Amino acid sequence: MSRPLQHLIEAATAEGLLSSHAVPKETARPWPVILMTALGAWLAAVPLLFAMAAIFGDALEKGVLCYVMGAAFLFGAIRVLRSRTVSPFVEQLGLPVLLVGGALLVFGLFRDLPYFAAEALLLLVITGTAWLLPQHWLRVLLGALAALVFVLMNANLKSASPLHLASGALLALVAWLIAAWYGDAHAPSHRAAHKMIVLETMSNGWLLLTLAALVYDSGTTFLSPVAWGHAPGAGDAMGFSTSLFPVISSVMAVAAAAWLARCWPALRAPRYAAAAAILAIMSWLIPGLGAALLALSACVGSGRWRLAVASGVAAAWIIGTFYYELAVPLATKAAIMAGMGAAFGVIAWLSWNAGARAVTGDVSGATVPSADHGADVATSPVQRAGLFATLLLTLVVANGAIWQKEALISSGRPVFIALAPVDPRSLMQGDYMALNFELPTVNDIRTMRRAKVVAKVDSRGVAVMQGLATGKPLASDEIVIELVSTGRGLRPATDAWYFKEGEAERWSHAKYGEFRIDGNGRALLVNLRGAELEPL
Repeated sequence: MSRPLQHLIEAATAEGLLSSHAVPKETARPWPVILMTALGAWLAAVPLLFAMAAIFGDALEKGVLCYVMGAAFLFGAIRVLRSRTVSPFVEQLGLPVLLVGGALLVFGLFRDLPYFAAEALLLLVITGTAWLLPQHWLRVLLGALAALVFVLMNANLKSASPLHLASGALLALVAWLIAAWYGDAHAPSHRAAHKMIVLETMSNGWLLLTLAALVYDSGTTFLSPVAWGHAPGAGDAMGFSTSLFPVISSVMAVAAAAWLARCWPALRAPRYAAAAAILAIMSWLIPGLGAALLALSACVGSGRWRLAVASGVAAAWIIGTFYYELAVPLATKAAIMAGMGAAFGVIAWLSWNAGARAVTGDVSGATVPSADHGADVATSPVQRAGLFATLLLTLVVANGAIWQKEALISSGRPVFIALAPVDPRSLMQGDYMALNFELPTVNDIRTMRRAKVVAKVDSRGVAVMQGLATGKPLASDEIVIELVSTGRGLRPATDAWYFKEGEAERWSHAKYGEFRIDGNGRALLVNLRGAELEPL
């Protein structure tokens, strides 16, 4: 439970605005039990939906029965979930009934109304349901569902990319900021206590979904393909592509810094203004960052610490997506990030010295740090060890993938794989070219996320993939190659080759990909070769 929600409930209960039942009891079920209950409810809702479809069939598909039964299920579920006398088992049955009722209403609304009107009515139904339900965790989930509907209402679904959530996510963030400001600015009263609690709980779920939409629309982050075994497609589009989004993102970053400076006077020093300027530049280059920083600032300033952690994770993810920004050369991106990191290091060093002077005082005697300087900057050995461990972990994570690739380049077996035709429209795009390879003709191989295939290697080192590996002993001229999931399906290592701008003509003659492969079949693309395996 967030601190504002806890204070709101305690204040309203102390003044007699709410009954003691509104205060969460210490004997309440732990969150793992609630999580398992929710999972069981989803699993129970699916067969219930199939059973209703089998029994009523056409009546649900064409008539008004879906509205009647949906409203009846929804009403019954709310009655059960509001009751304080039913057993836990009966209460658990209320959730799948609630889901089935909502699903029937969703089916009817999207069948009979335009999408925007259906989503607007669905948003009202979700809000009304959250108003009537007493469980805080259910309100959080309904708040997330309401945010999803709102984001889709305002998203650019007609874009050329698979799904653009940027505009909807930004509007959802603005809506959350308004709700958070309203909730923090108004004290509970006899008429508004319940409304304020519902607003706070729903807004928690709303922000979490909004952050998830920002993360999703920003794209793949740094090293996530290494962790998940997924290589990002070179043509993966990001939602923040229009020229207006960088401006909005920079403005949001400045607003985030201004809000923190308002909350903490110590952050009004010139060095922090320089930090705000750096964040604004970063938000221009990484358009999703400004929204995440604004959410982080608002959560930190209002004491919503769990939401602040979620916002910080989202901001870190979005910063990592800059690694895959194709419009900026990799060397330029490295220089930008190194320069900004060095600037933040200087600012941190200046802040450390300024705080130390405030604590130590001048030579005539010690002084007590003022409130303007915030917390004491003196650190314990444990804190210093934590800082060192964080720095060391960052270096290990950032360089681990590089070390692995260097080892594979030096010790891996050289193998050449023939390139397959690619859609000419996507062959050359800026500073990369899309790649395709001859895969074995197995029916379900293109639906797999990862597979190992057997390839036969000739005297020149050219490998021809034969089929899926079955674990049988390999012949002397056979090897195993691991295929990983990319934006265009399974590929050995990657589906793109990156090069310097202006070298498209040089690489257009490529006919083979040159790989290094280890004993486990892990492949790394190191070069492209011509028709006679000649270097380009």
